[in-house]
Amino acid sequence: MKTQDLVAAFLTAGKARGLAAGTIDWYRIILERFARHCERLPRKSEPVEEFLSRCPANPRTRRDYWKALTAFCNWCEKRYGVTNPLQGMAPPRSSRALPRTLSPAELGCLFLVALSKRDRALVSLFLDTGIRAGEAVGLQPQDIGRESVMVDGKTGPREVPISPEVRSQLVDIAGRAYVFEGPKGHITPQHAYYLVRAAFEAAGIRGRKLGPHTLRHTFGRLFITAGGDAFSLQRILGHSNIQTTRIYVELNTQDIILQHHKFTPMRYVQGLAQGRLIDEPEYIIRTMKREEGKRD
Repeated sequence: MKTQDLVAAFLTAGKARGLAAGTIDWYRIILERFARHCERLPRKSEPVEEFLSRCPANPRTRRDYWKALTAFCNWCEKRYGVTNPLQGMAPPRSSRALPRTLSPAELGCLFLVALSKRDRALVSLFLDTGIRAGEAVGLQPQDIGRESVMVDGKTGPREVPISPEVRSQLVDIAGRAYVFEGPKGHITPQHAYYLVRAAFEAAGIRGRKLGPHTLRHTFGRLFITAGGDAFSLQRILGHSNIQTTRIYVELNTQDIILQHHKFTPMRYVQGLAQGRLIDEPEYIIRTMKREEGKRD
């Protein structure tokens, strides 16, 4: 088969899986360029390496090309049994920037905005669970459990924990067929994006590409900074690779400062000093020994 035919089949399969239109377009742009470079899917890595060398020099863009090619070649190998030309190839290096997340002040403003019950439930669901837009709009009333919701995403069905407050909001607005419905039936991922974007604008939150994924990133970051572990977060977010989840472990400077202020040993020492100056070493030593004696 020609590479162009394989690309067409891959995109059709993606639509059947329910991939967002924006994701399909992203794959199409990159893979059609690859099809023009390689008329037939190569068996060896050299043509792929040559194609990547001609990509824009921006490391992040080159990484995007690699991700699209990886998904495409893996699919071709699984579907048609062809040789995967990416085997043995190392992914291009890139300095990945931390995703945009909302600050506590921005979150406060967001939830002061006057929203309809449906839109508030949608925003709350994204922030409470970190699920994707397509997973949220696909929710049906029977998917709402006592402490979790069942979603179907890129990595297949999974159970996602949910807070009692947000569960109550979902039950309150659930339609007959889907949880999130409008006058013309259940809302689409694109509609969900515009609803969240409108809430951001009403709250005075500005920036490029702000939408449901911003709340997903915010959930991931706050989950880690609050003490959650990356492996639990991987299951909640539905990442197939833990490396994708590890980006939330890369804390920014303000997160590090807050963590330091919370966990510095000086907090313990000051608590033991009970209001006395912390430069009284004999008093501190006696107090610490007394505390150790209590534990023994």
